Amino acid sequence: MTVTKNIERSEMKNKLLAALPQAEFDKVAGSLKYVELEKGEVLWEMDETRKSLYFPTSAMICLLYESEDGASIQVGMTGRRGMVGIVTFMGDAIMAKRAVVQIAGGAYLMRANDVERHFAESVPFNDICLSYTQALIAQISQSVVCNQLHSIEQQLIRYLLVNSDNRRSNRFDLTHASIAEVLGVRRESVSVAARQLKDRGLIDYGRGKIEILDRKSLVATGCECFQVERDQYKRILSKYIAEHDD
Repeated sequence: MTVTKNIERSEMKNKLLAALPQAEFDKVAGSLKYVELEKGEVLWEMDETRKSLYFPTSAMICLLYESEDGASIQVGMTGRRGMVGIVTFMGDAIMAKRAVVQIAGGAYLMRANDVERHFAESVPFNDICLSYTQALIAQISQSVVCNQLHSIEQQLIRYLLVNSDNRRSNRFDLTHASIAEVLGVRRESVSVAARQLKDRGLIDYGRGKIEILDRKSLVATGCECFQVERDQYKRILSKYIAEHDD
């Protein structure tokens, strides 16, 4: 459902849009429409023409790769710190086969023709889009490392921490089954890992919700991938997003 309302930069919850200089934000604001995205909604498939660029505010979007036998695995995810649909300005670049809403929430939508126009006319918009693309490529590369080298417990920790950063919350509407689908593992494996973290007092869960209880210890228990991704994002986008704004 599309909601019509005035957009103020000072209230913008997507970090990339909020990072635009005020004059540039004013230029693109008229091309943005607020939408509520539902859990499980497919924003695009690989063979479809990408019609829109999404700037999530509270929704979490997973980029999935699917093999020929139907198995899927997450190669990237984004929320308020990013965008979804970079092919609208990158031509035929394909980094995933499907983009799916993992956690329902809001986003700002910009149609492809408006994306192309602002990308050509606004240097800051162009620069932010390309900088985030670089950060996304770095994230996808790190995901490959994590999926291949680290335990399911470590992958689960990374997944929860990325959600926490993007939603600015330690509590999520997530089931073990939905996490297993994204990580490309058995639900039972996620349940075992979650139970171990719960027994150590790091998380709690029940009735389709998961809560981080001790973030500091959770970071220390996980692999280095989360911090590597975080540092890369800050480095690549440091021109626009100061560390204290994260």
